[in-house]
Order: sequence, then C-alpha cells, then structure tokens
Amino acid sequence: MSGIAQLLSGFAKLFATGLTDSILVLYHASNESGSVPAVFSLPKFVSSLAVAAMIAVSLVACSTGAPADNACEVTPSGSRSESVKISGDFGKEPKVTMPASFEVKKTERTVLINGKGDEAVEGRTVTANYGVYNAQTGKQVELDPGATWIETQFDLSPALNSTFPGLFKTLECARAGDRIVSAVPAGELFGLSGTDMSSVGIGATDTLVFIMDVSKVEMTPTPTPTAEPTPEPLSLPTPSPWVDNVPSVDLSGDVPVVTLPKTAPPTELQLKVITEGTGAVVEAMSNVSVTVDYQGISWNKGSIFDQSFTRDAPSTFGVGQVVKGFGAALVGQKVGSVVLVSIPPALAYGEGEINDQNLIGQTLVFLIEIHDVAVK
Repeated sequence: MSGIAQLLSGFAKLFATGLTDSILVLYHASNESGSVPAVFSLPKFVSSLAVAAMIAVSLVACSTGAPADNACEVTPSGSRSESVKISGDFGKEPKVTMPASFEVKKTERTVLINGKGDEAVEGRTVTANYGVYNAQTGKQVELDPGATWIETQFDLSPALNSTFPGLFKTLECARAGDRIVSAVPAGELFGLSGTDMSSVGIGATDTLVFIMDVSKVEMTPTPTPTAEPTPEPLSLPTPSPWVDNVPSVDLSGDVPVVTLPKTAPPTELQLKVITEGTGAVVEAMSNVSVTVDYQGISWNKGSIFDQSFTRDAPSTFGVGQVVKGFGAALVGQKVGSVVLVSIPPALAYGEGEINDQNLIGQTLVFLIEIHDVAVK
C-alpha cells in the first residue's frame, strides 16, 4: 500500500503504538559503508503522500482490547452529504455524481445502505472499500498509484480521532454492510495538522467526500510485543594516530574552525584526540548510541558539507548507524572528548569518481565533540 491510502490508515496504526515524542529520522545517504549522520524532523515526504500524517501532532497512546463503555456517537447527516448521488453494487467501485462545488464546516455523514452486526466503536477495526472525491473540484482522488477504489483497514483509536477526526466520525457507528458517504472539512483532516496535499490536488481548505462500503467490523487485535534485539559487537577498524599534516582546530567560537593543510589527503583512517574527556567510554556495540556535535569537511573540495554546530541541538544516533570511519572514531573515546578523524573513501561513501551529487571518492574529515553515550 502506498499514497493517500497509507496516509489514512497505516500511520494511524503507527500512532496507536504508544509513541509520544515528535518523530525524528536519522538521515543516511547510505551505501554499504553506512552514512554521515544528520537529523531532520518530519514531515519530509518519502513521496508526496506517504508520510504526511507524521507531522508534529500530539500523539495519543492507545490501548487495544475491549471497546470503550460508551455507546458510539452517530455523526448526523447533512444536506451536503445527502447531495452526493451514488449507484452501483456494494463493494464495487460505484458511480458517483458530485454536486456543484461545496464546502462544509463540520463532518456530515449519511448512511445509504444499512448493514447489520456490531457497531464500530473505539477499540474495533473497520475493513472497508472506499473512494475519495474533492468537493471543491468534483474530481476523484488517487489513493494508490493508479487506484481510486481500494480496501483498507482502519483502527478506531484515539490516535485516529486526534489525527483525522473527520475520518473517525465517518467510521464510528458503522456496521458491516453499511454504505456511507461523508463530507469532511479540511479542519478535520489534513488541515488539522497543516499538511500540504496540493501535490495530489487537495487544497488547504478543500472539503473531501468519502464513500465507504464497510465489509467487516471486528475487535482490534492486541499488538504482540516486539522482542528487543540482542546486542552484538560491531566490526569497526581501529584508527591510526594522526601525527603528520594534522589540520589546525580553533574551538574558541560557537562554531569550530578546522583549517586543512595544503597537502594530499591521508590514505588511512587516522585519529587525533584534541581534548580528552572524563566521562563514560563509547563501546563498539549495536545497542550503544551517542549524542554528539560534529563538523564534516571534504578534504578534496576543502569545504564543509554538513555539521550540527549550526543547528539548534546536537545529534543522537547509534554507533553502528554511521559510516564505518565515523563509528570507529567514536569507539574507545570518553564523553567530553573532542576528536578529529580523517576517513578514506573506502570507510566513508565508497571509492569512485568524485562528482557534485554525493560524497563518493572523497576523503572526509570530521571534528566530533562527544556529549553523551547511552546503552539501549
């Protein structure tokens, strides 16, 4: 599943797993050796849609199991939801005739076919075939690439209610066999989080129309706890002491200044301890993470390509989640240390012809200040 379908269902399930912090992703410009660390906050779309729901919303932990004691709250029908004309067999993509452009201020919900069975309340999962139309343009929205009518499961969780309340209202009280049409304002969908959906033809204030053919309502299964992975030793090279042609380092300002000598770059992994710390030692284990500030310089181009010193906060990542030369520079160092490491291409982004698109073929120099170490 991809596209808007994943946006509406998959990430609602992710929210329901109990995540409570704003989501950060450690970016890897990856190859076989690993990657340079850099941190950015979502949303940064993998596609124009797939992770839009991961915007900084207050995430609500959800306990699955028995539904809430309260009866479901039926969202009333309205003139706009009733004005959408739908025909065709249940479960199959219907023929939809949209009225003239309109918008609603709150969700309207009309049941066109009444089903039987248990009501969909919080703690249950609804399986439905559905389609989406833009009420402003009258155009159908593509849910998956090339698909406008798909089957999806939706968990009726507090997370879904807080993220897409209009979608929650559409599904709440549904029964298997129901055909439902709803008109949902932007403020109860993407507009709630300010998500930009213009790339798929949805404006910031556009009302959306949902057509839902509900096939099943069942208890949401309790997630199986995921076992913690067994920590494993990391296979990392040992740097040689950096003695000759060591760059000068000025730490007097807020942003360090590293001046490279006008010589050919080192061909081996070399390390210079600028300041030795007194804290805990960084170990070469898969469950060890560090919090650092760093500055990365291309020896070949003589310029900084990335650094955390100019950002609001240091970066945190696993010792094994970065290029091998960077990870090797951390191992054995103490919290509070400042080190300088020269990394040949083979232990950075790989050997090859130097170009303007990536760091392949370049010798990299990192100044690293270690703030903290943690064992997961």
